[in-house]
Amino acid sequence: MYDPCARISIVKDSTTQTEIEGARAIRPIGKEPFKLPDDFPFGIAHFYYTSYYQMLPHKHAELEIIYSVSGKGYLFAGDEVLPLNPGDVAITNSEEVHKVMPDPKQPGSLIVIMFKTMMLEFLSSYQDLCQIFYNPNLKRRISLEDNERKQIRVICESLLSEFESEAPFYKEMISARLVELLVILKRLFALQKKESKADEDGVGERVREIIEFVDANLDSKISIDDIAQHIHLSSSHLSSLFKQTTGLTLYSYILSKRLILARKLLVETDKPVEVVAEDCGFNDVSSFIRCFRERVGTTPGQYRRGTRN
Repeated sequence: MYDPCARISIVKDSTTQTEIEGARAIRPIGKEPFKLPDDFPFGIAHFYYTSYYQMLPHKHAELEIIYSVSGKGYLFAGDEVLPLNPGDVAITNSEEVHKVMPDPKQPGSLIVIMFKTMMLEFLSSYQDLCQIFYNPNLKRRISLEDNERKQIRVICESLLSEFESEAPFYKEMISARLVELLVILKRLFALQKKESKADEDGVGERVREIIEFVDANLDSKISIDDIAQHIHLSSSHLSSLFKQTTGLTLYSYILSKRLILARKLLVETDKPVEVVAEDCGFNDVSSFIRCFRERVGTTPGQYRRGTRN
């Protein structure tokens, strides 16, 4: 089953067909970072990504904070494509499909924090603190000044150390440092306007158009020619642009989005599997079940039953 937060991610080189390490959690040492227990739903890891890393679009119940330590990459969240440079902080919420991709020419490392708000319910203001994750008028990503980078990095290193060591009262210390981090981010994000639609590198506009077209037509047959005609590019240029920017082929991306929608419908509705397949743009239920099993690791029926037990 696909796990975007696996401690070690192995990918297959398309040319040599050999297995290559795509990402590794260099910290915490000796501990799985994102098996979040119900009584303390917090995890943190420092990941190093190679140029081979591939992350599928996904979403999860936790809020997420991403601190870019080195290298370059992109955050795909909702209909936005945002560059990630050293010293940038990005946030995603529990409702949006997202993924992070390293720049193949300049891969690097990220510190990723995931948590559920229930661990902050001891604070009367916890909902206000976490409102930045859902406010559509704020940026999802900000670039920090040198003094702000040092401040955020110190907190992240402290969180990693506490999470790693599990010293006495480590949960209390993690909660305190997380609140400190959220207060700083609340202040920084509140000063910013929503990210301009034209990002600095100019790569996002066309890709956003592609993503918007795919999202609007998931229940229909989507061809590369249809998308190319819609955004006034040649099919070859379109495919090359999307692959170069995201690291994914258009086919793989469309299939991933269809399966994300399928999981949502299987959990939130009682529609028969045949109807879910049709609503997600699959030609027939057999191909839907086959793709679902290959990508998710179980059949649609088993997935639905598993989420309701």
